[in-house]
Amino acid sequence: MQRVLVAGASGYIGRYAAVAYKKRGWFVRALVRDREKVKTPGPSGEPALEGVVDEIVTGDATKPDSLHGIAEGIDTIFSSMGLRSSKPGMTYHDVDFLGNVNILQEALHDEVRKFVYVSIFKADEMMEMQIVKAHEAFVKALKDSGIDYSILRPNAYFPDMAQFQNMAASGVIVWPGDGSMTINPIHGEDMGEICVDAAVPGHREINIGGPDIFTYKELFTLSFTTINKQPRIIFIPLWFVKNVHAFIKPLNARIADMLYFAIAVNEIDNAAPQYGEHHMKDFFEESGEKNVSAK
Repeated sequence: MQRVLVAGASGYIGRYAAVAYKKRGWFVRALVRDREKVKTPGPSGEPALEGVVDEIVTGDATKPDSLHGIAEGIDTIFSSMGLRSSKPGMTYHDVDFLGNVNILQEALHDEVRKFVYVSIFKADEMMEMQIVKAHEAFVKALKDSGIDYSILRPNAYFPDMAQFQNMAASGVIVWPGDGSMTINPIHGEDMGEICVDAAVPGHREINIGGPDIFTYKELFTLSFTTINKQPRIIFIPLWFVKNVHAFIKPLNARIADMLYFAIAVNEIDNAAPQYGEHHMKDFFEESGEKNVSAK
């Protein structure tokens, strides 16, 4: 039986990856900071892990002493671990780079054969962002380490698109550019299958998207129609957003990063190779029904 350690197992992709490995017959050890989080489903419906995986171990990737032994007896490490929300005193460099370096050190110490890491699609075109810099710094460290690796590069996940339906529910979506760039987000369950497929021998990098390609304008329209609202979309000229970014950049790095991302997704075509069987329209319809029933 092959044995995998899933780092970042309490996150959206980590949960689906852990379940996918288990379904394929792997021994699964899940690494989390807080065991309580994985006892129940996640905020976007991702599965609970309690009673599903073989082991749940706790550790903080930013504290190397808490990681000793996590890779003992493990064949493959899968990591989607990273900073997912603002945490006082923590940066993307601390978590996405150094945290994963600490996990990599455990992998090397225990002679793990394979390391599967989730980075970002078209990262080389967004290197001004701190999160992208941190991801790619670890990718370089992973490649330089000598361990067998797979780098997964998804463009977006279904829950990332939920913000558009939330905006639609408020009555209007405001967006930079003209909405003509394309993207095809992937569902976590489909992504989980790719995470397992990537754990085969050989260096590889895989660009990943979902089955349905949309322009942003089409996504916005779908956000409205799936909650039975008339679309109302306001596009802000990209030149204006660029000027605001240039003004904000020396004053507030976090807001500048957000603006830079808004600019980048309107200048980069984010359609990636198509995988999976879950459809964005179904996700919007389900989340729309949940929002209505919750009111």
